[in-house]
Amino acid sequence: MTPYLAVALTSLVAYFIAVKRLGWRPTDLGRALGRMAESLGTGVIFAVVNVLAAAGLVLGLRMLTNRFFSLYSLDDLVWLAVSMLQGWAWGLWRDSKAAPLR
Repeated sequence: MTPYLAVALTSLVAYFIAVKRLGWRPTDLGRALGRMAESLGTGVIFAVVNVLAAAGLVLGLRMLTNRFFSLYSLDDLVWLAVSMLQGWAWGLWRDSKAAPLR
């Protein structure tokens, strides 16, 4: 229960800092959460594709070389973290097309 309470507390503090000190509009939070959900969804798609591609590579190496390559390397949280970063970068790249840099 403690991690959930800590996350709720820091989220609440961040909300008040954003609204009171930074002048952000509370109504924009919904759009930001929607964009976050898009990035998470894209990250999940990248995770599935990354693991399937790696599994295909491992199975292909097994067939081509007649040596054993383990699928255990696919059982790592790094795949998920890197895939989430890929999804985030993809979303930022997509959004950069709409808003050119000065």
